[in-house]
Amino acid sequence: MASKKENRDVRLFIRVTPEELDEIKKNQDKAGLRLSEYARRLLMGEVVVAAPPADLNILIREIKRVGSNLHQVLHKLNVLGIAHGPELDQCAIEIHEVLHLICQTYRPGKGDG
Repeated sequence: MASKKENRDVRLFIRVTPEELDEIKKNQDKAGLRLSEYARRLLMGEVVVAAPPADLNILIREIKRVGSNLHQVLHKLNVLGIAHGPELDQCAIEIHEVLHLICQTYRPGKGDG
């Protein structure tokens, strides 16, 4: 894709129906992009999704905190020689999977500005 400093002096005109324009603008708003940037990304073959919620970073930070706390508890149980149940191991796996899913859903290039 062109750098931000590069001048875009070539215009591309397309015709759409009013209904198509409404749908395009709705999707562009959801992605949090200007119409020209949204169209450019689509025309270049990128998949553009809705912009992440504003509080996504807070959610990720909290999930990481909970996972870290669980990891510390599991480590202490191991050091003390106390057997821990597979339920705790499963919780740790599920926390990691949720965090991975969130990060994959909103990975860079899928609607970031």
